[in-house]
Amino acid sequence: MAKLGSEKRPIVVRVHTDEKARYVAEKCSENGWHYIIGFEPDKPEDISDLEKLLNPRQVVKSEKIGRNDPCPCGSGKKYKKCCGANNL
Repeated sequence: MAKLGSEKRPIVVRVHTDEKARYVAEKCSENGWHYIIGFEPDKPEDISDLEKLLNPRQVVKSEKIGRNDPCPCGSGKKYKKCCGANNL
């Protein structure tokens, strides 16, 4: 899958005002992202694609997870029976 903000997968936003559209266009231009802006006053505003790129999730590497430790995904299962099963 193409990276968000690329030509093949542009940022798609829905706005109500010209001011918000200018903000989106400015942020995308500053970063070289491709975008599509839709004016849809009858639907809720949605700029989540832009927010994902402006505030990326930070992956934190921690110490090695033991097979019998609780899985860090939060499932409550042991690591070896959850996400660790994919690594075997």
